[in-house]
Amino acid sequence: MFTRGRIALSAIVIAGLALAGCSPAGESASESKANTATSAAAPSTVAHADVEDSVTFTNAFVRAKGTDKDMTGIFGVFHNFSDHEVNVVGFKADFDDAKYEVHEVVDGVMREKEGGIVIPAGGTHELVPGGDHLMILDHKEEIPAGGEINLVIELGDGTTIEVPNVPVRTINSGDENYGADGELVGHAPAHGSN
Repeated sequence: MFTRGRIALSAIVIAGLALAGCSPAGESASESKANTATSAAAPSTVAHADVEDSVTFTNAFVRAKGTDKDMTGIFGVFHNFSDHEVNVVGFKADFDDAKYEVHEVVDGVMREKEGGIVIPAGGTHELVPGGDHLMILDHKEEIPAGGEINLVIELGDGTTIEVPNVPVRTINSGDENYGADGELVGHAPAHGSN
């Protein structure tokens, strides 16, 4: 379904987006480029829905985190090959103690995305730092770079997409700010004000 050229192009786009994001405090431009190059060179993750192989999640990856933070993001590209829109309403991962939310960033404020993520018929939707993404919250243990996690994406019609072996990578920060104490700066609930 995907050519190597399309997958390589997706990796280049993600690398460009990572370069456009803000670097964490104290990270040099060369460290930032090295982290981005590592992310772009890793293999893509592709998962298919059980129903007609119509939805995929490609180039998925998790931002590595230490024990000093209790949250992290998941990024990648949803592709909808069906003739109807698809709604991503939630997900689960390997961590029983964690909370899982679909998030967006609006005017620099990260918040839960009401109604989830709508992927148009025949279209795509990219999850990026500083934009829409999936969040793992309230997980105190380390999620180290070089590891992998498994995801189950929940769709609005009750079906799920299994995404095994999603790589964990060190990446640059986007517009969201996790703060020095691991608390999210500017985090607002879905029903909160901007």
